[in-house]
Amino acid sequence: MDGIVSSPAARIKSLTRLVQNSGLYPNNPIVNSATTEPVIWVDGRDHLLFCSNNLLGLSNHPDVKATAQKALERYGLGSGGSRQMAANIDVHRALENRIAEFVGQEDAICFAAGYMANVGVIPALMKVDFLQSLARTHLGHKDLHGAETETATGWEIFSEELNHASCVDGVRLAQSKVTKFAHKDMGHLTEALEHSDQPSKLIVSDGVFSMDGDIAPIPEMAKLARDHHAMLMIDDAHGVGMLGDYGRGSLEHLGVSTKDVDLQMGTFTKAFGGVGGYVSGDREIIDFLRISARTYIFSAPLPPAIAAGVTEAIDIAEREPWRREKALENAFYFRREVEAQGYETLGSEAHIVPTLIGDEIKAAEVTRLLRHRGIVAPHARYPAVALGRARIRFVMTCQHERAQIDFLLECLAELRETLAL
Repeated sequence: MDGIVSSPAARIKSLTRLVQNSGLYPNNPIVNSATTEPVIWVDGRDHLLFCSNNLLGLSNHPDVKATAQKALERYGLGSGGSRQMAANIDVHRALENRIAEFVGQEDAICFAAGYMANVGVIPALMKVDFLQSLARTHLGHKDLHGAETETATGWEIFSEELNHASCVDGVRLAQSKVTKFAHKDMGHLTEALEHSDQPSKLIVSDGVFSMDGDIAPIPEMAKLARDHHAMLMIDDAHGVGMLGDYGRGSLEHLGVSTKDVDLQMGTFTKAFGGVGGYVSGDREIIDFLRISARTYIFSAPLPPAIAAGVTEAIDIAEREPWRREKALENAFYFRREVEAQGYETLGSEAHIVPTLIGDEIKAAEVTRLLRHRGIVAPHARYPAVALGRARIRFVMTCQHERAQIDFLLECLAELRETLAL
């Protein structure tokens, strides 16, 4: 043997040490208070938090907590099993009905996490031909949910290049033909659709892009989907509750009818201050997902207390529009002022406002120096974003006050000069 071959475990440990020694390993603080508030307790002192997803301040709303507490007393901590085996509880169905009504769709299916929604639903859609063939033979003696012969024949997925990681993983698991189209490039998508030789097509795109904060051209995608007889699925995790005249999301914001989008995905983690995800759409398509999405069939649902609390949070978000209005006003102010300092915000249009740093090491240093000044704002770098496109990803909520944002701006102006950004 010419040399010693290290074990896989040894290589993993070596790579971990390399990243740690480079200064790129994330040094996330241990927080000693709720991370849903703009001021948190870290290392014995207050810090300003500019990365919380509690956009509308509903996580700690007294009515939300009271509703969740009441459900906790009635149902207990856990769900007791999967929806199809033991845990099809009334609060889960009530939440599905409420979110479907809120976004203007016929029905919805809920998952324990938004990631599970995309990872489960996208591959499930590819099963339609497989399940149809089983149905035609009365399902035979095969295991409908566990069959290893499930394949995505006849499908092509057209995936936006900046889609969230959960969409990317869902597309990978679909095991179908995949075409990735350039960011918001409808000419590229048009060409790809015209050259497709697959009878079934699915277009998948974020509504609000999680790392750039810009909004997808959904009206154009909806038209292309109609023209090419394709399904259209929008991941609106960052749009629902925040955009549109009534907070219905990216579709309402852009004037797109829900009838023009087959599936609208969202989460309860952002605007509604909870946890979990859902996919809404035509009732029969949602019914199909209940018998085909593996992350629904083989996983426990949300704890009942969370489901009840989120339902209450949706009600509050609907009747108190000032929450999203203030969050978006804060984002507009910060974006305008930080751009005036010379930072690039990558076309941000919503509550997510990135400031491009570029170099990964410098981005990590900005995060470290902000922490030193009492600000928690992690940087996003490869593989979350492209190499050389590292940025600090700021999130503005309705709970941030103007003085807090001004202090952040002062720190960023100082760091821009200190680090020659």
